[in-house]
Amino acid sequence: MQIGRYNSGKIVLLTPKACFLDLGGEADVFLPPFEVPEGAAKGDEIEVFVYNTSAEEFRATTVKPYAVLGEFAALQVTEVTSFGMFLDWGLQKDLFVPTRNIRTELKPGETAVVKIVTDYAGKGVIGTSRFDDLFEPLPENADTLYKVNAQVNLIVYGFSKLGARVIVDQKYSGLLYRGEIFENLRIGEQYTGYIKKLREDGLIDAALQPQGYRAATKDATDIILVALENAGGFLPLHDKSSSEEIKRVLLMSKKVFKKTIGGLYREKKIAIEENGIRLL
Repeated sequence: MQIGRYNSGKIVLLTPKACFLDLGGEADVFLPPFEVPEGAAKGDEIEVFVYNTSAEEFRATTVKPYAVLGEFAALQVTEVTSFGMFLDWGLQKDLFVPTRNIRTELKPGETAVVKIVTDYAGKGVIGTSRFDDLFEPLPENADTLYKVNAQVNLIVYGFSKLGARVIVDQKYSGLLYRGEIFENLRIGEQYTGYIKKLREDGLIDAALQPQGYRAATKDATDIILVALENAGGFLPLHDKSSSEEIKRVLLMSKKVFKKTIGGLYREKKIAIEENGIRLL
């Protein structure tokens, strides 16, 4: 029986008030009878998630949690106590995060990014937001798996002077540089990102836009054309607009904006006027 993971087990007792499963542990595990799949009977094998309700008590559920052992997740804080906090991870019993595992003090309703780990006794699962040492090292074939502009999943978990700290593909530590972020990022939000560089220290430099002018302007072309359509065909942006204004409206750098509207002008898709650009 694996705590914090999905297990397959056989129904050994099934009544209107109780269901117990043989999951290979020292004792059979309780499953709420209302969670038993319709039509299941004694002797049938079903898949359940197993978690601990106390140090010595385990429970099975057919409800899927938001994360399992070894995964990172952004979870809402439900309660804060003197000994830790509790997070909603989709189950009847909230996930416990001991005080020593908390990186930043949070309030109920706020979002905590944690990794699901085994507890200190190795008998259950808890959460930790102190996971800097829990990232996986880049594999030897990382250069093959993660070429420049390879698409990855990112979860923002913190900010530094350099930029946003992110979890890459549920495994690796990464960074989005401040000067390349053109939108307001939030802790716990997931984004589609792109590999920029694999660093010798094992970290990953990532970006929210494809790298290289060809890739960047291809993405920017769609953004500008859609923005023009949504604005009725005209945007009051031009090559003399401030970088801040372009970033606010289009979420891109002024350099990419100028390069892209130049291409759209040559393709006769837009007209560049004194006060902005117009869709043709």
